[in-house]
Amino acid sequence: MLERFQDEDGFVGYRSPLLTAQGIPHLFTTRIGGRGRHELDLGRLDPRQMERVARAAGLAGARLVSVEQVHGARVLVVPRDALPGLAQEADGLVSERDDVLVGVHVADCVPVLLARSDGRRVAAVHAGWRGLVAGVIPRALELLGPGRIAAALGPCLSRAHFEVGPEVVAAFAHAGLGAAIHERAGLRAQIDLGAAAAQQLAAGGVRLVDRSDRCTYAHDQEFYSYRRDVTHGGRGHTGRLAALIAAAPERRAPRRST
Repeated sequence: MLERFQDEDGFVGYRSPLLTAQGIPHLFTTRIGGRGRHELDLGRLDPRQMERVARAAGLAGARLVSVEQVHGARVLVVPRDALPGLAQEADGLVSERDDVLVGVHVADCVPVLLARSDGRRVAAVHAGWRGLVAGVIPRALELLGPGRIAAALGPCLSRAHFEVGPEVVAAFAHAGLGAAIHERAGLRAQIDLGAAAAQQLAAGGVRLVDRSDRCTYAHDQEFYSYRRDVTHGGRGHTGRLAALIAAAPERRAPRRST
């Protein structure tokens, strides 16, 4: 289970005990940015807010890096000596850098943070229903390479608020994610996005998983929700939450005295 925290300034976020135990800087944001900055929108951060988020993730001064998300299965590996441009299209980032927070933006989709057991290779993944069907999580696991993996699934749209048509049901069934489908007599089917993500992680050999019990639609004081605010609420847009992660700081051997 993810752990909620609130600092002395009123900033609210969530962290994974599994990733924290590995010394990995990371954060799942909420819309609560603290006193004087109640609405924290990761799609519209100013430099001061970026620094606040980086400190909350445990990596003060780090740059926040993301890409143009397209609801697919492309995952980029961040080079050691360069950063991807914001215009590059992908739905996941794999990184070995301990000076940069790679992240994804969400507003109902499943944010997934992954880390190898040595903490030196991590990933942030944007897993909406199209990305799940396309296999974005298996692709990220492949690029992380061999070894034991820890995962954290952030707040997302719950099954109760994700009714779908027959074409989505068919897509999940074809992708082998039938266990996430909940058929209802006389009613539209529902999809459990978090369960689908957990199923793909288990299929990829991931046994260490922290999950959130929060629904972006239902818990409106903490989270943005595209389905609540735009699809059902008629608004022109909604804000964006983020899931951020960096590689654990490299452990350097102490110098021997001469």
